[in-house]
Amino acid sequence: MNSDFKGDLELMKRFLGMICLITVMTAGGIALYAESLTVHGYLNAIRDSYERLEDYQCRMHEFSIGGGRREERIINYYFKKPLLIRIDILDGNKPLDKGSVGVYTGGKKVTGHRGGFMRRIVLSVRKDSSLAMSVRGETIERSNVLAVIERMERLVENGDVTIVERADHIEFTLVPFEPSTNEGISRDVVWIERDTMLISRIERYEEEVLVQQAIRKNYIINAGLPRELFDARFETEQLRDSGIPLLENDLDGNSITP
Repeated sequence: MNSDFKGDLELMKRFLGMICLITVMTAGGIALYAESLTVHGYLNAIRDSYERLEDYQCRMHEFSIGGGRREERIINYYFKKPLLIRIDILDGNKPLDKGSVGVYTGGKKVTGHRGGFMRRIVLSVRKDSSLAMSVRGETIERSNVLAVIERMERLVENGDVTIVERADHIEFTLVPFEPSTNEGISRDVVWIERDTMLISRIERYEEEVLVQQAIRKNYIINAGLPRELFDARFETEQLRDSGIPLLENDLDGNSITP
């Protein structure tokens, strides 16, 4: 992992910015000096950590409900700038989820294949097709770190913000003034890793109901992911021989399906 990320927390505290509606406390509930922290300082540090990235990988455990449907998946997620995305579904609650691959390289199309006996059939569909979107209607490019940062920035300007400092992460709670401008979401909770300033957890609520969650872990940063990885026909294992560090394809005992 790039050691430059380690300095982000100290850099963040030196940024000046407008202090919004903030409650800042430690995990034990002891108040910190609010004047030593600003919302915009945090956001600048988070964005700066993103700017240092060329590519990243992480293991994602996603859950969402929408339209009376439920979706849960464990994913190996790959991203390369400017906007190349690959998701390998290791397990999921829907038929043929396991072994599915989706790839986005810009534009209006997503290519990929389902798992199981459908593995060899590669399709190209519109990114807003029901085959490519989540059950909440999210398109693939909105899954990347920058999209979450941009949403946080928008909510800071159009909502109330609470920041809680935990032992290993910084927790943002963002409440929009008007949920209808935030896809009907009345509360966003985002965890930021202290050492890297990268996103480790996202929770989205409609009133008090958790309707979306994504846990991100095992980040591998700036490994030099090649362009050919972002082809649904390409097997990730082919990269191991080249010495590029990659996520493992096993589930570590965290399977969704029985």
